[in-house]
Amino acid sequence: MTAPVSETAALRIALAAKALPQIPLSQLLSLLVDTLGEPLTEKKLRQLSPKQLREIFSAQPEQPDRVNLAQAFAIFNSNEVDTMEAPEVLPSAPLSGKKLRVAMTSNNGERLDGHFGSCLRVLVYEVNAEKHQLVDVRPVTCSESGEKRSEFMLSLISDCHILSTLSIGGPAAAKVTRANVHPIKQAQPGACSDVLERMQQVVGGKPAPWLQRLMESTERAVEGVPC
Repeated sequence: MTAPVSETAALRIALAAKALPQIPLSQLLSLLVDTLGEPLTEKKLRQLSPKQLREIFSAQPEQPDRVNLAQAFAIFNSNEVDTMEAPEVLPSAPLSGKKLRVAMTSNNGERLDGHFGSCLRVLVYEVNAEKHQLVDVRPVTCSESGEKRSEFMLSLISDCHILSTLSIGGPAAAKVTRANVHPIKQAQPGACSDVLERMQQVVGGKPAPWLQRLMESTERAVEGVPC
């Protein structure tokens, strides 16, 4: 590599190298240059897809597992470079009345910035007309691919009504729908609260009939009435 690397691109590459302990930093740089060309820029790194990232390491003797790749992808793809830390779930009483349980694919804090196939964790929120609150943080620890990974991801969201994510493939979306979870793709990453506040308005307004039935069944279950 002869062309200089920008400071922000260098920071992303250094953090990605920590997430990929199987690949030395010098080797990672060479592989990225072979794929993206010189100079390595932050824009090029952020345009990497999960599939491209897997292909970069496909010929390596020791390949990163799916969890490592997901973290590296999150580092390359996120709006800002940060520590990828999970948020803390604070003690709280369950919300009352009609409410939704919403799963969000995330990499950084309380941000909706993850893809269904490569996120680091799933954040689960309760939402009613008055407020929303984080009730669980579920790490994506599965290093498998294909059917096994799909089953694992479904297990993380099976108790939710809605999945909010940056992207999800057609087959995966069909499986999510068959599990009675409604997938919604967001056009841009952003704070979870932005999406949740819009959902509060839906809960407090006139939701679609299918959503109304879901909330009514949840309310009856909370009150101890058979659904």
